[in-house]
Amino acid sequence: MAIAARILVLDEPTLGLDILYRKEFYQRLLEDYFDEQKTIIVTTHQVEEIEHILSDVMFIRDGRIVLDAEMDDVGQRSTELLVNADQLETARALKPIDERSLAFGKTVMLFDGVPRDQLSTLGETRIPGLADLFVAIMKGTYA
Repeated sequence: MAIAARILVLDEPTLGLDILYRKEFYQRLLEDYFDEQKTIIVTTHQVEEIEHILSDVMFIRDGRIVLDAEMDDVGQRSTELLVNADQLETARALKPIDERSLAFGKTVMLFDGVPRDQLSTLGETRIPGLADLFVAIMKGTYA
């Protein structure tokens, strides 16, 4: 890629490509274009494909920015909790930004800004994937 621009904006650049070509595209983009003096802005609905190469993330809903953060901050702020039925109301009191029921009486909740050690007393915690965070925010339960 012979691109000398300091900012490169790509809108759904891999739309229509199969997974092998999408991976190759992003690998070549990083190898051939990216350095510390350049910025790449990518709009995509396939966030899980590029999550590992992002330094920052921004979600826009209805023309408004609803999330603008460094990826490290997202990982520190956001927690997914797999909670048992007996801890459900205690977890709900901490105001999750999203909640979905699973089989066997389990519920998955997504929290923003609640200390992970506090949540770990209620069930199993992990850092959520960007796609799960995107779905929670875009559902309108958090803005």
